[in-house]
Amino acid sequence: MSLLLEVNNLTTYFYRDKNFFPAVDGVNLKIHKGETVALVGESGSGKSMTSLSIMKLVPSPGGRIVDGQVLFNGKNLLNFSENDMCKIRGNEISMIFQEPMTSLNPVMTIGEQISEVIECHQKLTGEQALKKTVTLLGMVGFSRPEQILADYPHRLSGGMRQRVMIAMAMSCNPRLLIADEPTTALDVTIQAQILELMKEVSKKFNTSILLITHDLGVVSEVADRVIVMYCGQVVEEAHADDLFDKPLHPYTQGLLASIPSLDGEISRLYSIQGSVPAPDQLPGGCRFAPRCPEAFSKCLEEKPPLYNISESRAVRCFLHEEDL
Repeated sequence: MSLLLEVNNLTTYFYRDKNFFPAVDGVNLKIHKGETVALVGESGSGKSMTSLSIMKLVPSPGGRIVDGQVLFNGKNLLNFSENDMCKIRGNEISMIFQEPMTSLNPVMTIGEQISEVIECHQKLTGEQALKKTVTLLGMVGFSRPEQILADYPHRLSGGMRQRVMIAMAMSCNPRLLIADEPTTALDVTIQAQILELMKEVSKKFNTSILLITHDLGVVSEVADRVIVMYCGQVVEEAHADDLFDKPLHPYTQGLLASIPSLDGEISRLYSIQGSVPAPDQLPGGCRFAPRCPEAFSKCLEEKPPLYNISESRAVRCFLHEEDL
């Protein structure tokens, strides 16, 4: 598979007074054409900020990308002007944001919102854009798409709004779809339908997907590769099957151990002790060391590099220093 997106040493800081705090700290990732890559971790680990940095949508003032490359089809997006990025966003790279109710305009109809994107990027007339909007709404599972055109977001359920967001994101046949927690707050049945829809869309249009989630059940359903983040850094990367069969980093092991199992009797679920530290309170050594059951003195004093265990596996942990 040919490479679509390559992120090298992406670093995003937030500034307060004369201090700065790393929200994204030297992240590297690759996505090939037609591939689905999952970015996982607890809330506060830097997943969403990584995606916003890729799209050059870091909140400002306050936030700033200070280093790195975001190579999309070989071109560094960080060198693009805002006008050039406007041509990329929604057209070649689309994004589904966390909460569809806050992402959709409450005073515009569904038809107006989707057709506006099509008119802007594909230069179609209003009538042509509406016709394509009907086709898109049918594609994402609406049985009567013509009726949905005149509806406002508040009249739709959470699952229906998420389908509208997917239709809007796919309206210009993007090469890359960034989905930030696309199934959050949806019930299990609707969640399964949305995941199946995303798989179908990826297959039909050969669209690459960067899936941001904290739900490892979702990851096992759709992802080809998994990147685990903690405190703004990548701590493990592997093919999905390898990660679930044999997680290497203690943080990944903790995440997988905390998933409820249908096999056997479990009286109490495992939980990782402590919580993700604030960006201005990061420990001096390994950032996971204060919560890690395997930590030893070196972990508290030195920062572990990302060890490339094999061509497809990497882990940021001193326990695997000898695996090289």
